[in-house]
Amino acid sequence: MRIQLIDYAEHALVVTVTREGLLTVAHPGVCGVGAAEILRDVAERLIEAHGPAVCRPGAEPEPQHDREEILAEGGALDTDRGVWTDGTGHAWDLSVTWGAAGDMRWRWTGEQNGFGVPLMRAGKGSEPQPFDLVWSLYGPLHPTAGDRA
Repeated sequence: MRIQLIDYAEHALVVTVTREGLLTVAHPGVCGVGAAEILRDVAERLIEAHGPAVCRPGAEPEPQHDREEILAEGGALDTDRGVWTDGTGHAWDLSVTWGAAGDMRWRWTGEQNGFGVPLMRAGKGSEPQPFDLVWSLYGPLHPTAGDRA
């Protein structure tokens, strides 16, 4: 048996599903509507990525991208330059629009959360989300060619 603690101060949205189908959704860092939008997008991505193969219960899961490579801890935001350096030392130009799978476009709001992480928005009226959460849920991100914020 493996027990893993979930730090709700670190994660804005946590979904757990037991093998018996018991579902728990906690979203201390995201409003309910924002959490629903994220989950809807995740469902669409899973369906799109499934392909024509028949599901095989118990089969080895597909390898996932390593989402631990970007960390808010130790990051620094240079608001004058519009550059955020994440905890791994990677610099992100916040003056560009960042594209993600599913044709989502993320722009910096000019603000940051209490941990100094830039807040990004996917469109007018959408709830701002921390850059590291956007990366975790929608990454990898790529600068959108010719599109400046």
